[in-house]
Amino acid sequence: MLEAFIATITHTRNATLKLVADLTDDQMTLQPAPKTNHPAWVLGHLLMVEGNFLALLGGTAPTLDANWKDVYGGGSTPSANKTLYKPKQFYLDHLATIRAQIIERLKNVKPEQLSQPHPDPARRERFPTIGHTIFMYGTWHEGYHAGQLSAWRRVQGLAAV
Repeated sequence: MLEAFIATITHTRNATLKLVADLTDDQMTLQPAPKTNHPAWVLGHLLMVEGNFLALLGGTAPTLDANWKDVYGGGSTPSANKTLYKPKQFYLDHLATIRAQIIERLKNVKPEQLSQPHPDPARRERFPTIGHTIFMYGTWHEGYHAGQLSAWRRVQGLAAV
């Protein structure tokens, strides 16, 4: 089962990466309308979530800027102000590093780890176990944001991927 999950999250990540592969740093914060989730916000948001995913598997989440959650967290407001964001390569490098750690941990995860309750009681109603949470992070969540990137590309007049 975990092999299928690893294959799925790898496929999903590859789709996300294809959606940003041809973008320049100047394109990363373009917004067709105010508050639109642009590529820099999406990648930074995914990076934050990847850290949470890794931590749930017993790894150490990367240290991000103190204001990371304010800039990229759920409910934050993306801005066209390029100075608030990192260069594209920063996101790509860090996403790759964390994902490699996640996959290594998944290869050795025990079923009892996945059945442990989510460590945050406030999130247990939605994600009762670590297994529920990582499946959502790795599949639905990233796919949802990849869809935003796909629509963003079309609005920018870029080719479909």
